[in-house]
Amino acid sequence: MKKKKLDFLIRFLSGFIYIILIVFSIENGEKTFRILMMILSFFCLFEFLIILKTDIFLIKITSLFYIFSIFMDIFIKNGLILYIICFIPFSTFFFIIQLFSKYSHKEKIKQVSHLIFGLVYIIIPFYLASYIYTIISYGKELILGTFILIWTNDTLSYIIGKKWGKKKIAITISPKKSIEGFLGGIFFCIISGFILYKIWNKKYWFILSFFIPIFSTIGDFIESIIKRSYNVKNSSILFPGHGGFLDRLDSFIIVIPIIATIVIGINYFYK
Repeated sequence: MKKKKLDFLIRFLSGFIYIILIVFSIENGEKTFRILMMILSFFCLFEFLIILKTDIFLIKITSLFYIFSIFMDIFIKNGLILYIICFIPFSTFFFIIQLFSKYSHKEKIKQVSHLIFGLVYIIIPFYLASYIYTIISYGKELILGTFILIWTNDTLSYIIGKKWGKKKIAITISPKKSIEGFLGGIFFCIISGFILYKIWNKKYWFILSFFIPIFSTIGDFIESIIKRSYNVKNSSILFPGHGGFLDRLDSFIIVIPIIATIVIGINYFYK
């Protein structure tokens, strides 16, 4: 009983600190938010490469690239461009290392595919979040509202599923996910969407409050499939009480590209 209380306390405190950091970065401006996004993307990619049993030397190279990029961002005005500029030589260097490595050709392709998959699956969503925040006129409130809806869905679907969940959605992928929890998450997201509409007077929150919990669940399933493929329970122990950063941000990673597509599409066709 004491262990359960301690685990709950650790989960609550780490989650609370995480929320405070996210909200602080959003309110403190573009650079702070972007740097936090890149730090979080670094941890997620690091965990992802570890799960896929990527060569340790290549993980170190990737880590050095990220640390350098984040450090440089502190001193450069338009840091959003920096990550694109750094990405090209980094990728080239990564591929050259693999080209002359001791691995078989099949293993070389496998190692490179880990990086490409990680960049598409993890890095691009975090970059898109920074893009939305910086480029879109209402980007700040859109990012904050998205996080609020994701947190609402994750929290309420977990609570409702744990207490009343009986019918499982996909027991072989994520045995704890239930239909009752999923519907409960959507219901409370719609209520939250109505509140966000009242605060910011934007009708799109009704649409997002319905779609975000759907894609949040898909994001959780995708990460579960990756972990189960490599017999891993948690992405790491870096996020006390929540597993790892990838466990905590798996919903965000899938939701953001969907929102970016909608926002960029609307701006393109109705500008």
